[in-house]
Amino acid sequence: MIEKDWSNYQSNTLNNNVENLLLIFLNKYNDVNSFIDLGCGAGNESVYLLKKGYKVISIDRQLNKNYILDRLNDKEKDNVKFIECDFKDLVLPLSDCILAMFSIPFCNPIYFDKLWDNIYNSINENGYFVGQLFGNRDDFSKTNQVNTFTREEAISKLSKYEILLFDEIEFIRESDNKKWHYFNIIARKNTI
Repeated sequence: MIEKDWSNYQSNTLNNNVENLLLIFLNKYNDVNSFIDLGCGAGNESVYLLKKGYKVISIDRQLNKNYILDRLNDKEKDNVKFIECDFKDLVLPLSDCILAMFSIPFCNPIYFDKLWDNIYNSINENGYFVGQLFGNRDDFSKTNQVNTFTREEAISKLSKYEILLFDEIEFIRESDNKKWHYFNIIARKNTI
């Protein structure tokens, strides 16, 4: 599998708006103290959460800590930890919420199921997964290097969760004609 250099993406998205899915989650659920920002990129969601007083572990394969630290005061810096690691090698600590904004579909498909299990196992009892899975009609489905799922497959992936939000989004981005098809997900871990 070809490893992508994400540094240009990170610098281009620095200071982008926080993903709306996170805002929806925070408006509805306030029983969370700690987040893991999985595939944090430029760290926009991490910074937002830290400024709201949450504890955050920011994880990325190409981690640029300064993108996050430079936007924090000293108290906020005390609430962030960093892990630089590829998804396939990742051992996740426990957290109230795993936040995966457009990140985990880019896990090497060979290791996706391992990562998905790892995510579930690292969420505290009654904790949450908030993120996206790519749909089978997304342009990324044309490559075997990105994980895409039918609606039924995505729902099946959530069988161990209580699905709180599952929105299917499909559109063509005007700037480059890229076809997007993904599922916005908020799910609570079921205790077995």
